[in-house]
Amino acid sequence: MRPTRLVDLLISAVVAALATWLLVRRFYGDLPPLPYTAALTTFLLAVAELFLAPSVTARLAGKPRTKPILPMVVARLAALAKASSQLAALAFGAWVGTGVHLLRNTDLRQARADLVVAGLSAGAAVLLGVAALRLERACRIPDPSDRPDRLDPTALA
Repeated sequence: MRPTRLVDLLISAVVAALATWLLVRRFYGDLPPLPYTAALTTFLLAVAELFLAPSVTARLAGKPRTKPILPMVVARLAALAKASSQLAALAFGAWVGTGVHLLRNTDLRQARADLVVAGLSAGAAVLLGVAALRLERACRIPDPSDRPDRLDPTALA
């Protein structure tokens, strides 16, 4: 599995922004008000991944007072991180596309409220992207020379 590239995430965000802008422009009048919970759930997932990353790093490095981590758990967390980073890029693009449309309609009371939701949700998507990339980086196997419990063969010479 290759590391996630920022270019790939940027492309996903731009495509999502354009597609969402076109759809919202056409169907905004038929949509219900945007839910505030969209930002909250994205934010909670980001917080969870931010808290997981240091623990995974410490456990993989074999730091004292940490339990070893199973390779399957690391693989699952890496898959979660990759999926979350892609979700974050798509969500960010969708909320930006929605926000761009709403910026032109701020004279409507509901459009102003929806613009706040779109802004908060876009911010939460950025936080999720950062957290996901950090967790993905934490799931990389550390260099064996960095392990404190390993003897450096060159130190014996």
